[in-house]
Amino acid sequence: MEKETNRQIVVVGSLNMDMVVQVDRRPGVGETVMGRRFFTSPGGKGANQAYAAARLGGSVSMVGRTGADVFGEQLIRHLKKAGVQTEGIAACEEASSGVAFITIDAQGENNIIVVPGANHRLTAEDIRLNADRIKSCGLLVVQLEIPMETVMEAVRLARHHRVPVLLDPAPACPLPDELLGMVHYLTPNESEMQQLTGKKVRDPETAFQAAEALLSRGVRVVLAKLGENGVAVLSRTERFHMPGFQMNAVDTTAAGDTFAGALAVALTEGKSLAEAVRFANAASAISVTRFGAQSSMPDRAETEAFLNEHAEGMNP
Repeated sequence: MEKETNRQIVVVGSLNMDMVVQVDRRPGVGETVMGRRFFTSPGGKGANQAYAAARLGGSVSMVGRTGADVFGEQLIRHLKKAGVQTEGIAACEEASSGVAFITIDAQGENNIIVVPGANHRLTAEDIRLNADRIKSCGLLVVQLEIPMETVMEAVRLARHHRVPVLLDPAPACPLPDELLGMVHYLTPNESEMQQLTGKKVRDPETAFQAAEALLSRGVRVVLAKLGENGVAVLSRTERFHMPGFQMNAVDTTAAGDTFAGALAVALTEGKSLAEAVRFANAASAISVTRFGAQSSMPDRAETEAFLNEHAEGMNP
């Protein structure tokens, strides 16, 4: 059952132009392999999550930085086309737009190298300039492709104004207890769970064990993403495993970002935690069947149709 909530989502994070190469297999050290296809696609974890949420019907604003260059113009134009409010994105004269070099193999698995560029020029002052957006929203969404001090400023501001925070802890790095103590929803994958807790995650049971360590550090809800094995969810009042959808994956690049954006929409619509995770699982599952980051993300109608087709057996 949905409850009345503030549906405005603010995403503070990165914008990158992705440079994507498809290969049969990823090269080893010192090895050269032939690629099958090359293309560019708007990306960056922050922009991906904002785009996914907007595509799924969310009311979304983004705070970030691009370079004063062609890539920056393209990135902003693409977000606007999806309905994202981009007034909080500033162009930086001192650095180029962020880029990501992505290699995707025949199984859809990837390696990514990110050159942050203007993303690392997003400062605490930028957060203060956008304070009105953050303090009046229903959910703040952040990731870790921008400076940690900027993440901390945004999360502290949200905490001060009692705005819940969704943190996607990627790229993985050690996180201070102060930050975790201000996070309502944490969405790590298996490797990020291990980085944060020192515990190897292999299945839902080991995910629950690792999640306990994060709850003890102040996180309210841990949603451990287990790929095709679904999501293990743990809070002080709920514990359940939501199975994943079995899909023929061709590109997993933005699966986690699609999950985060979809989860943000469902939570701000007042859905229960189980309903929100099911919705996010569905959107993420659709995204892995297509190439690209933002270009792979489904809209609301497609996601709801998918859920209707896979209605049986999806209760935790």
